Amino acid sequence: MDIWSRIFTYSSAAFGAILLLIVLMVLSNAEDGKLTVEGLQHMEGSLTSFYNFILPFVYVWMALGLFIFGRFLMRLFKK
Repeated sequence: MDIWSRIFTYSSAAFGAILLLIVLMVLSNAEDGKLTVEGLQHMEGSLTSFYNFILPFVYVWMALGLFIFGRFLMRLFKK
């Protein structure tokens, strides 16, 4: 496994762990087993801030995934 695949794999695991924590945080605010928009309004600021923070990392992660996929296709059809 080269460095680009390793970075992509580890960053995918990190994004998965981060999103799992966010989902658990959001689901812990369910009232009577129901998750409503009104129940999450107090978290709007922090969730928007997190979205704006994580977005550049997601774009870099997607570009890296496309690079690895393109490299795979080039190696596949090069023969």
